[in-house]
Amino acid sequence: MAKTFTITLPDDLEQALTAQAERLNQSPEEIVQVISQQLTTLVPSKSTQQVETDPLLQLIGSLSIDVLDLAENHDYYIGQALCHELKGNE
Repeated sequence: MAKTFTITLPDDLEQALTAQAERLNQSPEEIVQVISQQLTTLVPSKSTQQVETDPLLQLIGSLSIDVLDLAENHDYYIGQALCHELKGNE
């Protein structure tokens, strides 16, 4: 069952959320929905403390690239880069 949950965001976090939404051409609500979906897929054995101290979390949203399917097709892009690198050495 879905529930409505209202939170107050600090100005800097709200600005970051809005900016990320604009970069992805989505609404802030859509970004929050994606985040909530990711939270529900966390392995139950991981404690909140482990997740909060993950150093990679600081990198989330820090890159802006034109490739929108990198997560799904990373093997393809790695293969393309390796092929390009090998052909460049011939």
